[in-house]
Amino acid sequence: MTFHDHLQRLAENALASIPAAEVGDIYVVSFFIDNEDDDPRQPTLTIGYNTETQFRHSIQHASDEAEARWNYAFWIQNQQTVIGDLASDPIGAMTRREWISRLGLWYDEPTADDDWQTAIGSTTALIEAHFNQACGQLARSLHETGVIERAVGERVPVVLHELEYYEGIARRTEAANPAGLADEFTAWVRNG
Repeated sequence: MTFHDHLQRLAENALASIPAAEVGDIYVVSFFIDNEDDDPRQPTLTIGYNTETQFRHSIQHASDEAEARWNYAFWIQNQQTVIGDLASDPIGAMTRREWISRLGLWYDEPTADDDWQTAIGSTTALIEAHFNQACGQLARSLHETGVIERAVGERVPVVLHELEYYEGIARRTEAANPAGLADEFTAWVRNG
């Protein structure tokens, strides 16, 4: 099984396992991208979602309604799955490492050598770019096959994000969704 196949299978299973009581209340799917143990060789994808109910509850704690709606800090913080996590998804962690190795980007622990550190910096940027691209392709596939719409009851945007928001997050999210579907989120990022 390839890493892309693994991403697809776990994402489909995660979305299919959304509790029936929350279907219809979900307005966004979260693709939270992080690095396990702050190791750029171990990117993970946490799939979750947020609901209108949580949004309404969060308004009182946010600076404005847009922040409550689009800032992950105010979301449910659910984890339908964490793909690539060594503990909860060891098969994904293994296939991710094989995938990074096939890309020619895997490296062993860095040393104190400055030239090595420079090379590692560019390599980690490439790993991040490939992983972000894979997550964007996954989101597009889930939209195209109707998986998201079946899981949550309607078309909703998939937000590809980290803990910080910046132009790259807006661009990735735009590319991962049908035209216009993520406009409210991207406008918040760009105007915030």
